[in-house]
Amino acid sequence: MSTGANGGKRALVVANEAVAGSELRDSLIAHLGKEIDEVFVVAPALTESGLKYMLGDVDAAIGPARERLERTLEELRGAGIEANGEVGDSDPMMAISDEIHKFNPDQVLVVAHRDEDGAFAERGLLEQIERDLDMPVIELVVDKARDPHVLDVEETEAVAGRRKGWRPSYNWPPLSPGQVGGILVAIVGTLLLGFLAADSPSAGRILIALAMALINLAHVVGLVLFQSVAYEGVWSRFFARLSLIGTPIAVGVSLLLGLLM
Repeated sequence: MSTGANGGKRALVVANEAVAGSELRDSLIAHLGKEIDEVFVVAPALTESGLKYMLGDVDAAIGPARERLERTLEELRGAGIEANGEVGDSDPMMAISDEIHKFNPDQVLVVAHRDEDGAFAERGLLEQIERDLDMPVIELVVDKARDPHVLDVEETEAVAGRRKGWRPSYNWPPLSPGQVGGILVAIVGTLLLGFLAADSPSAGRILIALAMALINLAHVVGLVLFQSVAYEGVWSRFFARLSLIGTPIAVGVSLLLGLLM
């Protein structure tokens, strides 16, 4: 167990939104608990758009992140809490992992927005935390305001989700029932599309079969092989929907083309 400067426990606060105003500050302090005497704050450099995030264009995000950090430190220190911090990676999950390695906290609290309100990199963050961290994490979900309101409080379990779930062998990653179902839909749908294209070849059927085969292959390979490099969150949901929704639609379109030939 780590200890702070005065022998107490340490907490890591992830400030996707500045801790400001009495409501959010008091909620955060209440969830910290009395045994915490040292807090480290990381403010991820959240980009304005998904394109900037993918390109690593974070220069414009550093200033707002530093402002979030300074406001949060001011609030915590004003409440008598020993707090320090820094601007972190543009990927909140990476920022959390980096600070856990350096600071070794006993507790992690994340101040974040709802998926529909937050930055691109915030989407699916709690899912990634649940999957990858072997420690309980409290997430305070807030709105975007000068003095944010606490909309919800979520808490993860102490065991990372990647250690739980069904797997055909120990060499496979654990898979949820939804992921297993998605793999079955992808395999059966791809085979059916291939059969339809071979049974009555046409340019449309062949293109549909090839396109869905590539999408389904990408999703299945991501689930089976690349979970260790964070095939989760935004991209996992995107390809899952393409596969689960797109495959039946593609089969229907292929059958319709067969009727029209």
